[in-house]
This record gives sequence, C-alpha cells and structure tokens, in this order.
Amino acid sequence: MKCSGKIFLVLMLFVLFGTCASAQEGPPPSLFDEIIAQMKFEKPTRIAGRFRSVDGYEDAIWIEWTHLNDGAGWRAVRNEMMFKVLPRDAGMMEFFRRLKPGTSLHMTVQQDSDGNRRILELEET
Repeated sequence: MKCSGKIFLVLMLFVLFGTCASAQEGPPPSLFDEIIAQMKFEKPTRIAGRFRSVDGYEDAIWIEWTHLNDGAGWRAVRNEMMFKVLPRDAGMMEFFRRLKPGTSLHMTVQQDSDGNRRILELEET
C-alpha cells in the first residue's frame, strides 16, 4: 500500500505539473489585446459607424464604430466602441458640425504620423 500511495502521489504531481506547464505555453489573446489590434489603422480602412458628437477641445468628432469592410464585404465589429477621428480638412469639419447624433457614416480612416485616426474619405451616406 505504501508503494502504491507513493506512485499515486508521483502521478498526481506529474499531472499537476503538466497542467501548469501547458497553461503557461501561451494564453489565447485577451479581449483587450483583440480590441487594441482592431483599433490599429495603419493602412486605409473602410469603416461604418454613427456620429455621436463634435469634440469640444479640438476639431474632431466622436463616432460609434459598428462595421468594418475587410475587402470581402461589411462585417460587424466585435465590440461596438466610440473613438475620436480627425477630419481631412476644415470643410469636412463644417459638415460634421451640422450633423445630428446618430447619423450613419461610412468613411475611410488611416492613422497619421502623429498617431491620430484621420478621415481620408467620407462616402455618401
């Protein structure tokens, strides 16, 4: 009995050690990491969303991002989120100042050299 008890204990340690070791191999990406990756606009990216407001501190707008065009078609983004985008020029900003919250927008966005998301093109909505 003593020998089988030791064997059982050794086997349990192997199972426990194996479980801990496999858990440390590399956890799946967290939701936070996925959102960060989704928010990178290193290349021009077509998106759709709803206008929420004009940013009071700078000439920018807040949109609620709802869809992404991945080249094959429009797909819903995993988590709807609000973020700030800068207009291409002053004329575009004047257009945004006249919009009502909730207006649907389709645009092409890219991150500029300063790290800001800038609207390159605004599509007819």
